[in-house]
Amino acid sequence: MFMSRDHGTFMGMGLVCLVLVWAGASVGQAHEVDQYTVPAGEEMVDLGDYFNDYFITAIQEGVRRTNRRIDLDLGGDGSQFDPTDKRYGSGALRTYDTSTQGQALGYLYSGEAVAHYVRKSIPDAVTLIEGLESDLHSRAIKERYPGEVVAYHPSDFKCVYAKVHFPLDPRSVFRLWRASSIKANGTYLGTDKIGHFVDMGYHYYKVYRRMRGKKGLGERRAMYRAAHAFDTGIMSESSVLGYVTAGAYSNADMASNYAGCLFYRNLTEPVRLKGVVRPAIVVRSGDYWKLNDYVKGEPDFFSWFISEHYDEALNPSHYERGMRKPMRKAIGKRCESLADWYADENGDRRTPEYFRVKLYELATYYNSDYGHSGKFDQLIHLGDACREALPE
Repeated sequence: MFMSRDHGTFMGMGLVCLVLVWAGASVGQAHEVDQYTVPAGEEMVDLGDYFNDYFITAIQEGVRRTNRRIDLDLGGDGSQFDPTDKRYGSGALRTYDTSTQGQALGYLYSGEAVAHYVRKSIPDAVTLIEGLESDLHSRAIKERYPGEVVAYHPSDFKCVYAKVHFPLDPRSVFRLWRASSIKANGTYLGTDKIGHFVDMGYHYYKVYRRMRGKKGLGERRAMYRAAHAFDTGIMSESSVLGYVTAGAYSNADMASNYAGCLFYRNLTEPVRLKGVVRPAIVVRSGDYWKLNDYVKGEPDFFSWFISEHYDEALNPSHYERGMRKPMRKAIGKRCESLADWYADENGDRRTPEYFRVKLYELATYYNSDYGHSGKFDQLIHLGDACREALPE
């Protein structure tokens, strides 16, 4: 399960340069976060409420879009679901094929339809990540949280990745697409993880549904196939989303992809999250869908989809062999601040054993295989790299 992928330091200049030509289509997922360089001595604002509201709004919009299509298929004009929007007035019937009325209801009453319209209600990964970066570094957010750190990324020269590549390595260009470190529901993560959650999570979901439907696989086997559907190929951590653009296979990215799949499933079916079976987010109400009553009454609803698996310092990436020594050295220079950053609730530094246990714990998603890569002795964890800064 824990595969070793030792790639050479240079991935083939021709391939990397080719990728650069069309990178605009994939940089949303090539954004890189540095979770080893931290704002020492500062506290980060917890954005749990921010993401809770964001995703509830997106789900409500997806439900509205689904219900509008249902209403049209039932012979209505769809206007009851957005009477203020002229696009959805009686004129909508002119662009709706009434000859097929009623034929789409089976699909519209499926989990696939709800997932599709919720996904359509959230921007593509590039727009989503860049929107978060703009919003979380805006003047408005700074005024809302004066003197506090909402999102953080170091300057290019202070970044942990600044000197890990050969200066002429084309992959250095991809480091220009930066993702900030943020905090949500007590977990540190990069804004890029939200992009992975939404976008790659939906790709996983489509594989899952295909495995369940056409292939007739059980739930666990179908999730395994979804988690490993993108192990290889151009749009995988082994290629554009990882080794080719960054020289690393991000286990945290893979975990957020997997959790995103669980999110789309959980829209209309109970799903086990963090070891607990959670009820469907959206349920049928007569002819239409509605948000389950518990969602609005649970202020930390989205926290069920956030976990320490997203933290690249706790769930480290599998670096190419040529990157491991410079990465270990770069992390070593940050050990004092990292030891304090990950201190316990009393401010005491964690032990090396704590980080070693985390390494093993986060290699699965609550005992489910999400596509983790790298033998444990090849992964750089803080308990090893920062042993001298930690208490025994």
